[in-house]
Amino acid sequence: MYRPNVVTAMLQFDHVYKTYNQQPVLDISHLKLERNIYWLKGINGSGKTTLLSMLAGLIPFKGDIQLDGVNLRFDPVSYRSLVNFAEAEPLYPDFITGNELVRFYQEIRKAATVQVDMLINLFKMHHFLKSPIGIYSSGMVKKLSLLLAFIGRPSLLLLDEPLATLDEGSVHILPELINAYHKEFKTGFIFSSHQSINMFSLTTHQILIADHSLQLIESV
Repeated sequence: MYRPNVVTAMLQFDHVYKTYNQQPVLDISHLKLERNIYWLKGINGSGKTTLLSMLAGLIPFKGDIQLDGVNLRFDPVSYRSLVNFAEAEPLYPDFITGNELVRFYQEIRKAATVQVDMLINLFKMHHFLKSPIGIYSSGMVKKLSLLLAFIGRPSLLLLDEPLATLDEGSVHILPELINAYHKEFKTGFIFSSHQSINMFSLTTHQILIADHSLQLIESV
């Protein structure tokens, strides 16, 4: 996996513009984000999921987004290799097993088995991975999506409502993983959450979406 040496100026937005049905959703003229842990905040419909999906390279937009100097528009394959994303409401084929999906992600991200086994242990997924995803509860699907998101050594990890539907044990595992990856791998994080994170030992910066743009707020 491509691993840049850059440790700051993780993300850069230049004249980024996104509309739905000819209505503006995001309009970001110029912004740089350093390699931090960011809590993305905004009212419902403000564009949080749209922004995360754009950063993951899943939906089109006008303008340029660069991650560690790699331009999404001009080099989408290299860009996407740097980003992992856990969606708010993940959807996977019902007929495949969790284990098949985990091993697929491990292969494409060239992750060590010891890392994958560690994540399986943390999320207590041993007894579920052998079963087809179609029989999983919403909470188990969410845990699987987070497990998959942490496979590898991403430069940027995007988490859309990661606390939703999680059991208490997993809720407390998540900030520990975020801190560990940020410290060991220098992974940057952007996550959205309607639930308070003040109970967790995370040093975060806030990004507020308002009036179609992004505003950096103080650390919390």
